[in-house]
Amino acid sequence: MKLKGMKLVLTRKKHFSPSGFLSELVSIKYRDTPFKLHTYFVKINTGFKRARHYHVKKEEWITPVCGKTLLVMKNIKTKKKKEYLLDSEAKTHKIIHIPSGWAHSVKSVGGSSAVVVFTPKADDQTDSFFYEI
Repeated sequence: MKLKGMKLVLTRKKHFSPSGFLSELVSIKYRDTPFKLHTYFVKINTGFKRARHYHVKKEEWITPVCGKTLLVMKNIKTKKKKEYLLDSEAKTHKIIHIPSGWAHSVKSVGGSSAVVVFTPKADDQTDSFFYEI
């Protein structure tokens, strides 16, 4: 599939912090790809947590890219908690669904790690609420 005027090389800004960085990949908010979803790459530096929030509307899917990442999820209403080790070297590949209303955080374990997050909606800061988990 080729879009008229589609670029061969896409450039995205990296958003750095002491905990790592986040960079959007393909997104419905840009007109330079034919994809109908929003994705971003998250690098997590050793010993840091990222995310620590929940969404009222948005749901996400997360998968490892490199290293080991501990995903912790907590339902903000029922307080039910789940943990998943996302290991890029495991024999099977996990893609974890994060429903709306579930707080989540990711932490590198055993060195820096990285994940990719997929969602059907572009990032909306008004639907992201801090939640320490």
